Parts: sequence; C-alpha cells; structure tokens
Amino acid sequence: MRLAYDTGAEAARARSSALAGSSAAVPLADAFGRTLAEDLRALFDVPHYDSSAMDGYAVSGPPPWTLDDTGPRDHAAAQAAPDGPQRAAGTLPELEPGRARTVVTGGVVPAGTSGVVRREYTHSESGEDDVRIVMRPDAPESELEPGRHVRRSGREAARGDVLASAGRPLTPPLLAMAGISGHDDVPVLPPVTAALLLTGDEVRTSGTPAAGEVRDAFEVQLPHVLRAAGIEVVAVRRIGDDRAVTRDALAELVDLADVIVTTGGTGRSDADHVRAVLQEEARESSSSSQPSSRLVIDELGMRPGHPTLLALRGRDVPAGTSRPVPVLALPGNPLAALAAMRIVGSAVLRGLRGPDPEVPLTVPAAQDLPAEKVDRLVPARPAGSAGPVPPGDPGTPPAPGTCDHEDAWLPVEHVASNMMRGLTMGRGWLVLPTRPVRAGERIAFLPLEW
Repeated sequence: MRLAYDTGAEAARARSSALAGSSAAVPLADAFGRTLAEDLRALFDVPHYDSSAMDGYAVSGPPPWTLDDTGPRDHAAAQAAPDGPQRAAGTLPELEPGRARTVVTGGVVPAGTSGVVRREYTHSESGEDDVRIVMRPDAPESELEPGRHVRRSGREAARGDVLASAGRPLTPPLLAMAGISGHDDVPVLPPVTAALLLTGDEVRTSGTPAAGEVRDAFEVQLPHVLRAAGIEVVAVRRIGDDRAVTRDALAELVDLADVIVTTGGTGRSDADHVRAVLQEEARESSSSSQPSSRLVIDELGMRPGHPTLLALRGRDVPAGTSRPVPVLALPGNPLAALAAMRIVGSAVLRGLRGPDPEVPLTVPAAQDLPAEKVDRLVPARPAGSAGPVPPGDPGTPPAPGTCDHEDAWLPVEHVASNMMRGLTMGRGWLVLPTRPVRAGERIAFLPLEW
C-alpha cells in the first residue's frame, strides 16, 4: 500500500534529520538490519588488482606461446606478500609478447597480458629448452578476444564510488560489499524502535479465561513480527478500556519509539477508545497553527482488518519542533490484526527502514474461487502441500501451475477474523478479489515475513 509506505518514509526523513550527528560506527558483523547514516563508498578499487577469471594461462599476443616458468613461483609470492596481491602484482615481471604464464582463478595477471586462455582449450609441446602452449583446434575463437577472462581492477567499483546511499538498511550482500571494498565497520543510525500498546479489559495473559474473556494473542507474537522486520521493540504496555488512560499511554509511548502499534479499540462503539482518541487528536491538531497529528487511513477496504487506522502523531524533539511518529492501530481480532499488519504495517515499516516499496507478486489459483464482497486477505498454501482442502464446492480440481515447478495456491481452513489456526498452516496470503476466480488464474499474493 503506497500511502502507508509514504507515511513511513515521511517519518523516516524527519527521524534522520532529528538524529543527524548521532550515528555510531558498528562492526560489519553486528550491522545487519541497521540503517546507514552516511553514504557507503568504496575505499579502493574492486577488484583492487587485475586477476584471472579462469584456471589457465595469461598470454601476450597471438599463439603459440612459450611458457614462462616463473608463473607458479610468482603466484605463491603474490599470495604471501605482506600487502597482499596488489603489492605483489607490481613485482611480477611483465609478460613479454609470445609468452604465457600459468594462472589460477583469482590469481594476479601480470602486466603485458592480452588475455587468459583456459587450460582445457590448450595443449603443451615440449621442446629441448622450453615448453610451447598451443591452442586446440576445437577452441572457440572467442578465447583469443582481447581481455578474455581477465577481471580488470575497478571493474566492479572504483575507489570513491557510492555503493549505497544514506538511509539504506544493511542487507547481507551490502555488508559483504562493504567488507570487499575495505570497510571494517559502518556508520549507522540508532535502530528503528517500536512500542506496543495492548488494550482490552477482557484479555487474560495466562490460565483459562472465563466466558467473556480471551487469552492474549498479541504479546507473544507481535514483538517477533516486528523484530523480523528489523524493528527493535522498546516498550510493551497493557491497558484496560479507558479513554483517558488510552490517551495518556499514547502520549507516553510517542516519546519512546519511532512507531507505535496498538491492538484493539478500533471499532466504532463507545468502548473503542483507540479510534476515539486518534480521531480527537486529529481534530484538535487540525485547528492548530502547527498541526502535529493527523489520520492517514481511517479504515481499510478489505477483510479481515477493516477497522484498522493509521495516524501520524507529533513527537517533540530537542529543537522544539515536532516530528511525526506513525501509530498503527490494529483490530482486536488476531487474524484481522495480522492481515492489517501485513498490508499496512509492512508498508509503513519498509518506509521507515529505507527499502523500496514491496513489489507485487501473483500466483495461480488452485481451484475456482467465488467472488468476495470486498477484497479479502486469507492465509493460503500450495495445493500440493500437506493438509485438507477447505470444504465447499470448488467446481474444478486443483489446477497445475502455469510455469514449470510453480505451485498453485488455495486458501486454508480456519480463517475467520478471530482465528489464528489458519495462519499457522498458511505459507502465504492470497488476496481474493470481488470477482470470481478461475482455476489457474493468477491473483495477488503476499509471502509470509517470518
């Protein structure tokens, strides 16, 4: 959802400004998921020396070539040199025209090399005083193209190149690139933080609940959902259904975290205080000369999760200004809350942490599916995986995937808004549209995030 992503990105820009100058250098091994505080630049050329992409011979000029037997000794010296292969490369004798020198993949290519030929495309002829390297008749002509199989210095990155811009989260490949280009640590912003506000007089955290009560479904899972998204949970508050307490709790948490996630209280009854407080604050702020709170999403056009809200609430910073903190208000029904978290929450968190918006995916439906009244998000599994097929009249047998090795998907059972069992069996989410779907037709799909 682009609106939710843009909301997170807006908060991220204000957060970056507020945290300017508060970065810390973190070792690469500890930096996964953290956000770059500065542009990441290559400290030297990558690769930092000309090297061979194949096992074979560095050659100079056209064949045949006389084998220069200094190659193996110089290769060993290159690997053992105090400053590594780059220093040793300068000590290798230049390869003269008509000469060849043995090289291995990743080994230093001497100056004067016109290309590298693979060993399997050559054979050797021994003479009285030397060995000649000759191309096999079946060797492709491309093997003698200038620069063939040579990895030139700086081909991947030149010294000073920007490898990633400030604001990017550090992924495993990006951490590897940082190391390859000379970094031992990286400057990062403090981690993005979240606070949870769990509401409801009827919620019990242990034992067997009485009639009218329910066991908590959120404190045991939402922190893990947030951590899987790279968010650090810094506070969890549990409150009853009271409007003044709800307002005070939100005011407290907005100063503790970069995003607030609430559960329950998003309906439209007199007992739904989260919705009431967020709406009141938005109205009060709109009449102010410097609005600090606003509603971004008042409800969703989907089920489950229809009464979800997304708001921005002002957080005072030392300079006396206010920066927006997203407040994601999830319904109290557990599947509805997780569906809304996947649609809205994921987009907000991506915007906050820096990745690009999520790329939509589709999968083929395994069977005919009826039209829904509104778009419906349901846990689903591949048709070939273990588990019962949901009851009903599918109309057709499961359809094969439309691509080789591609699974067709179908909804699982137990997917009412108050249920969790379906999601425990699901391998992803299907977005069922407001029109009938035929078996084999591609429909929107969201992978699980844990």
